[in-house]
Amino acid sequence: MESSKEPDRDTGVKDAVQYPEHLQQEGTQEEGSKNDGMGNNPSYSLAGSGAQNPNNNRGYTNEEYEQYSSQFNQEDDSPTWSLAQPLPHIVRPGMRHGALPEDRQEDRQEARGDRTQNGEDLAHTHEVQKQQSVENRMKRVNDPKDDGFFNSWSKIRHHLREPLAEWLGTTMAMTIGLCATLSNFTSSGQAGSYPAQSAAWGFGFMAAIYTTGGMSGGHLNPAISVSLSVFRGFPARRCVVYIAAQLLGAITAGGISYAIYHDAIVEVAKVAKVPQNASVASQALLTLPKPFVHPATAFFTEFLGSAILVGSILALGDDTNAPPGAGMQAFIIGIIITIVVLALGYNTGGCFNGARDFGPRLVALMAGWGGQIFREYHAWWIWGPWVADITGALFGALIYDMAIFTGGESPVNYPPRRRKRAYRVRALNLRKKLRIGKKKVPDLEQSVKDTEG
Repeated sequence: MESSKEPDRDTGVKDAVQYPEHLQQEGTQEEGSKNDGMGNNPSYSLAGSGAQNPNNNRGYTNEEYEQYSSQFNQEDDSPTWSLAQPLPHIVRPGMRHGALPEDRQEDRQEARGDRTQNGEDLAHTHEVQKQQSVENRMKRVNDPKDDGFFNSWSKIRHHLREPLAEWLGTTMAMTIGLCATLSNFTSSGQAGSYPAQSAAWGFGFMAAIYTTGGMSGGHLNPAISVSLSVFRGFPARRCVVYIAAQLLGAITAGGISYAIYHDAIVEVAKVAKVPQNASVASQALLTLPKPFVHPATAFFTEFLGSAILVGSILALGDDTNAPPGAGMQAFIIGIIITIVVLALGYNTGGCFNGARDFGPRLVALMAGWGGQIFREYHAWWIWGPWVADITGALFGALIYDMAIFTGGESPVNYPPRRRKRAYRVRALNLRKKLRIGKKKVPDLEQSVKDTEG
């Protein structure tokens, strides 16, 4: 299936060296990594192909509209790791041309040659750029309020659109799922069933991905964000911001669901003559393994479900495999979530998402259910929804990349030296930030050579 691409958009992660035109990848991996610095616009969305293209499926636009809406039709060249469309192909820092010493030496030699041959052209170019910089600076000084925003909230929203989208999507998906689960449990099956509850979770996430996938990518799950960061180059800082937004969304959803079904929760606890935290409502609001389920079984149930979910998402986002048609990815993800919850949800309650358990659990604590809900089943909320789900997601991504994926953005496909160097860079940066062994930080290149020997 062919995928449409816009030829005029400069997309992907910018390389340190700018090239005049896109070069086809050929020859060695070193040459390929150099050329890939000019890759096409990556998008990390779960909503389907073209979800981030504002020109797709656009309705009528008045000719004067853009004059009064300065933010309209402004293209965003940054990558988006979205579950709504094929995942982007980017060049990781360790794969870029210029990362290795010989790359930088080659660039310096080329630069010296260009200066000797085109000295007059370079001087003229620098003069033009300097003049443009002065004009832009004077324009900002003369009209400091001309920033393209109508009001203060427009400016705030512009800088927080991605986390706001993750918060909204998580709130939407989990509110639908939690309310369906509470409806089933508090009505003793009269207003729902387990298959219907599983479908509500799946299609709740589908609707949320369609709603927010074009902006943030619609991850809505910490395990997905972490997996995309490790195996597809999703920036680590944005990953942390996304997880924080997802947790806030889960807390919001837990509060809304508890408020909507508060009367039903009180009634079912009153009829059973037990506290709310011991009623069937706790099985709906929180996830917990059944009393007869062994801890190892509970762990690997969550591990397996997350591995299947993330492996499937990476397959859907791989445009070299068999990606679905435009707009179908979110729908298929909804079906996958439904199947995973239906097949593996009985043992543990079907979490597969750390935020899904933590948000409602915190709301239940604030509702007076007691601190013991964080100590149940040997602190299940930590080693189940977080440890098992994230490790399972990473394992699923690793298996898919080892078996099928061939893109250079995955560490599995790094050349050996670049992989070693990337690991050394991360280790040294971490040691510097934590101030561990500051006096014993080895030379980077020598350290890589030692490992090669």
